[in-house]
Amino acid sequence: MVRMLMTINISKGWETWSEMAKSLEPQMNEQGAKIIWAGANPDETAAYVLVEMKDPSYVKSFGERPDIVAIREEGGADVSSTTPLAQIDKYYLG
Repeated sequence: MVRMLMTINISKGWETWSEMAKSLEPQMNEQGAKIIWAGANPDETAAYVLVEMKDPSYVKSFGERPDIVAIREEGGADVSSTTPLAQIDKYYLG
């Protein structure tokens, strides 16, 4: 499994974005991916997401599907701003 830390600009605040992200979990799980952790900056204009997936190409293939883009945009995500920051091999959740 590959874990990626990603960021994305959001325009409708944390609550709207996080509800949208949760709604996509079943579709993500079907593709062998899941969100491990997500958070927002203090002014809720950016989300940071730690995603686990079988294949790194998943980020592009799933995240850019027209149906998924529409859902993400409705949830306040600026899809074009999605940026992988780093591959994460080890992490700790307290």
